[in-house]
Amino acid sequence: MPNTFEILSGFLARYDDEVVGRESSILPAEVSASIRSFALGKLSTSEQAELLRQLDEHPDWVAALAAEVKALRTMGDNK
Repeated sequence: MPNTFEILSGFLARYDDEVVGRESSILPAEVSASIRSFALGKLSTSEQAELLRQLDEHPDWVAALAAEVKALRTMGDNK
């Protein structure tokens, strides 16, 4: 399996200082659940690969992943 975060880093690397617009797509509930599980480290290798493929196809969903990670970090800081 390729580096787990290779798709995410590729997404970030492909944009310069230019403004790029794209219509947002609706985040399905099952993808939202997968993003939460991914952030918690609870996805299998094959599930991770599928989620990363979906994130590559829908880069606007990366914000949901960032929000999950941020929420988990905030929860961890409050312990």
